[in-house]
Amino acid sequence: RLPGKTRGSKFTKFQELKLQELPSQVPMGHVPRSMTVHCRGELTRVATPGDVVTIDGVFLPQRVAESGYRATKAGLISTTFLEAQNVVVHKKSYDDATSS
Repeated sequence: RLPGKTRGSKFTKFQELKLQELPSQVPMGHVPRSMTVHCRGELTRVATPGDVVTIDGVFLPQRVAESGYRATKAGLISTTFLEAQNVVVHKKSYDDATSS
């Protein structure tokens, strides 16, 4: 068991967002694409579910496989995420975006 050391630790704000394209931008019969966005510090709690946003950031790989023999056997398995640098909220909900 790992004991918590609050004096020697630095706690930072962190939020993971799931970003999905607008239904108006998805071709008929297709599933909307989505991606994960990691927000840290002052960028947390800027966006809430349903907001229409523009996010600038760094596109990075995130390793999924374990280390050792199992990872070697699995090959190069990774997913990607966006490390947010700037979040701009255009509309507070999707309904506001469709009405304008």
